[in-house]
Amino acid sequence: MTPIVIFGIIVLSLAALLIFGIIFFSILKYIKRQYYPNWKFPDYISVGYADYLYHKYIKRDLKK
Repeated sequence: MTPIVIFGIIVLSLAALLIFGIIFFSILKYIKRQYYPNWKFPDYISVGYADYLYHKYIKRDLKK
């Protein structure tokens, strides 16, 4: 194979990867918009807050 053909294959594979990435994230955005419009993804959750939610909603041993 000549270097031009190898370069063309690399460029086409990168383009295909970008196209599939755009399609994948577009589908994710559609699902979020359609089914979870007000959901905010937390960057992190503290251990104390997770423990509080566990006791409040799962064990139900906290007073309101």
